[in-house]
Amino acid sequence: MDDSSLYTGIDSEPNGVFGNEEVDKDTEKILQDQKQLVAELTPKLQSLIDMIDSEIDLVMSIDRFTTATMTKEKDIRAELQAAALYKVYLGGLKTKFVLALNETHKK
Repeated sequence: MDDSSLYTGIDSEPNGVFGNEEVDKDTEKILQDQKQLVAELTPKLQSLIDMIDSEIDLVMSIDRFTTATMTKEKDIRAELQAAALYKVYLGGLKTKFVLALNETHKK
């Protein structure tokens, strides 16, 4: 039997339909602590993302190769390959932090 037409959506009301639902004090404290923790960690997470962006800019900067005239071609090639791998790693790390930051905004 399908009783989905009887569902009123009352679960979405934070204080119940008539405003008489009381939240347990321990539960309220836990929720407040979690909100405070998210508020503290969000700027720190954004700061980490900004640091990763600046690190990617440094890795890909051409200024690193100003002394390339004194370096062997084989060494320059190895340096470029290492920089490319490092950039891929930083991109993956940034993605993890961005996803975590987006999760905090959903709550």
